[in-house]
Amino acid sequence: MNTTERPGVVALVTDALGRSADLIQTEIRLARVELGEKAEALRTSLVSGIVMMLVGTVFIIGALILVLQALVAALIEGGVTPAVAILIVAGGSALGGIVVLMAGKKTLGAVDPTPTRTIASLQNDARMAKENLT
Repeated sequence: MNTTERPGVVALVTDALGRSADLIQTEIRLARVELGEKAEALRTSLVSGIVMMLVGTVFIIGALILVLQALVAALIEGGVTPAVAILIVAGGSALGGIVVLMAGKKTLGAVDPTPTRTIASLQNDARMAKENLT
């Protein structure tokens, strides 16, 4: 006669449910940690991007004021009409500012807040649970 008892269906289901609950709690903790990391990276990226955009804006404003004054006068002395001289100088200033603003915008979009490790882990857990139940 066999002296070792095999666990019944109820015991197996209870054990599986207990392990599933533990797994879900672990996944929730993992998701919290990962979302916290992503939130911090997103915050840092936002601050950096906004600072770069503000610096770009300051350069645009400064360039428009200073360069317009100096170059417009030089262009007018060189024979360019005042309206054309202003357009040339303003266009160059705007182009430089646009480059800095685009760099800031690119920095803002550099962080993907999707919790990829948690998603991969959940997919793996679902696959393992499916394999164990079949």
